[in-house]
Amino acid sequence: MFHSKRKISVIKISTLKIPAVIFPGLFLSLLFLTFSSSASNYKNIISTVVNAPVVSNGLVAGEPTEFNIILNARKNASGFDLDPRNRGYQIPHGGKMVIRLGGTYKRNPSFISSITGVNRLVANANIILTIAPQNPIVATAGAGVQHGNWVVNDNGKRRITISPVGNKLENDRARQIGVKVVHIRPNPGDSRSTLDRAPFINGPAGTVGRIRVKIFNAYGVKIKEGHARVIFRKNPGPQVHISNAGLTTGSQGSQATTTAELFESVHYQRVQAHTFLVNTVKKIPFSMGLPYAPRFLLFAGTGQQPSSFIPQLGIEKVGYYTVEDRKAIIVVDSNANGQADIGDKKIGVIRLLSPGDSLGSRILDNASLTNLSGNGSIFNVPIKVGSKKGAYRLNVRLFGGGSAKTVIFVE
Repeated sequence: MFHSKRKISVIKISTLKIPAVIFPGLFLSLLFLTFSSSASNYKNIISTVVNAPVVSNGLVAGEPTEFNIILNARKNASGFDLDPRNRGYQIPHGGKMVIRLGGTYKRNPSFISSITGVNRLVANANIILTIAPQNPIVATAGAGVQHGNWVVNDNGKRRITISPVGNKLENDRARQIGVKVVHIRPNPGDSRSTLDRAPFINGPAGTVGRIRVKIFNAYGVKIKEGHARVIFRKNPGPQVHISNAGLTTGSQGSQATTTAELFESVHYQRVQAHTFLVNTVKKIPFSMGLPYAPRFLLFAGTGQQPSSFIPQLGIEKVGYYTVEDRKAIIVVDSNANGQADIGDKKIGVIRLLSPGDSLGSRILDNASLTNLSGNGSIFNVPIKVGSKKGAYRLNVRLFGGGSAKTVIFVE
């Protein structure tokens, strides 16, 4: 679910500046451009639309649609939409959120839900609300912080309506952080590999897909609105996305799951000066493992994928070696000596950007190489932050492909 063999980038709607992509998720690389509309008299609540961070082809021409709509924070003084300290959005009691896909997005008449057996989208399956990648506000009711208690209405075309059941969206993720991301995707966990698994299909190469989000109150009055458009590309190169895969609480959609914590993410971790972020192993609860090493997912380009659906092919035997404290070269172990070194094929670069001349910050060594188990290849980059307070940005870029950025705050 993600992008020509050029570097994938996202255009911030408000500024039209092109930054490296961040991520559920929340966080991410792309293969399209997002544009602002003409002058408007309201705040556009869509910050970006990105390829969902769990696939390589979500915004690729002719492929199954799988994207994340990133909503901007309502009072975003720091400029970081997915920072949990910046509030997202609620859906008012009696109100609704309406998502419309336009342009060359196609509703697939052959789509069949593996849950209902009919051509209708299903909450928690084809539509997911999240605060960060693998941090859902789920449709089920329950005692856990993640339960939101909402339903989805699908008109069978290109309009999706999300409505709370009862008094707004429930529990702490919705109340304290709010909706940050809307994830639209094919059937999950479905062994079919044909397009009847996908409710939407991206348009042809070079055409435009349009996305609009509106929030209405109980009286049917529109109180928030956002819009974006994407240009579908073909045959993107290798992709990289931020990820919490393998670390967060499992089965969060189940009513019985009550152990999830408010924010389970390696993105926007908050640490003290000179902290080593090195843990790569899941701890229960999630917070017992903090701080975690920054974590990414690598995917081969769309042209190398055996299927359009999860699980998708990662990139095997990838590692890195440092050339400066805050710069490393990503390589594939092409000389087959079991380690990343200067004799290997270079496929990307890592940079750690510190606030000012932060003393002591650096990218740490990691002797492990990636493998092909699961969906994509997990790529950990342990770091040490320095002496200065502020935002430390770790950027990972693949040559001829995508890029991703994760943020760590030193307090």
